[in-house]
Amino acid sequence: MPDSAELDAADPLATYRDRFVGAETPLVYFDGNSLGRPLRVTGRRLAEFVDHEWGGRLIRGWDERWFDLPRTLGDRLGEVCLGAGPGQVAIGDSTTVLLYKLMRAAVAAQQQAGTGRTEIVLDRDQFPTDRYVADGVAREAGLTLRWIEVDTTAGVSADQLAEVVGPRTALVVLNHVAYRSAWLADAPELTRIAHEAGALVLWDLCHSAGSVPVQLDAWNVDLAVGCTYKYLNGGP
Repeated sequence: MPDSAELDAADPLATYRDRFVGAETPLVYFDGNSLGRPLRVTGRRLAEFVDHEWGGRLIRGWDERWFDLPRTLGDRLGEVCLGAGPGQVAIGDSTTVLLYKLMRAAVAAQQQAGTGRTEIVLDRDQFPTDRYVADGVAREAGLTLRWIEVDTTAGVSADQLAEVVGPRTALVVLNHVAYRSAWLADAPELTRIAHEAGALVLWDLCHSAGSVPVQLDAWNVDLAVGCTYKYLNGGP
């Protein structure tokens, strides 16, 4: 059996390490799930932006391209790692702010449609931000939270979700990758189950975008939120 050094030497991705700041140090960094390393080109590109776009174009930059960047970058991100077609992805606020906006919009859509749905479903071990935001939205909108009790060494299964969704479910909020166990949820199957119950689905992709395959269009996902500072190495 080959040893770790031989496996490292044969790794087809090994050369990518040199693209990141700090690759020359002996540090083995296992916290990209919290903050990814910066790419070496990032500093140069930021300097070019300050000198040439911000410093050189000043307010003209807004009309020349800055206003369009959230959508153009979103389209590129959707194509490269989210499996989402043009016009569906935008770079926006913080994860918390976007979670609030999308949860509130989903609940409002259900209420305006007169569905009579009164519950938001999520799991007990969901990332804390998701739970806090869902609690606030439920209080504002007069809804209740319906909890899925999960094994903290695993995650939400299809059977567990099917047991709790129903005619009262307005929105299902789930993590694609569980932040503690690294459980990879069966996103297409869980989305299908929620839709069969008449619920909308919001996926938190913060621990999956850039690390595992994501196909939002193919999975028929309604809404999703992610971040660029973890596995996409976009900075804090």
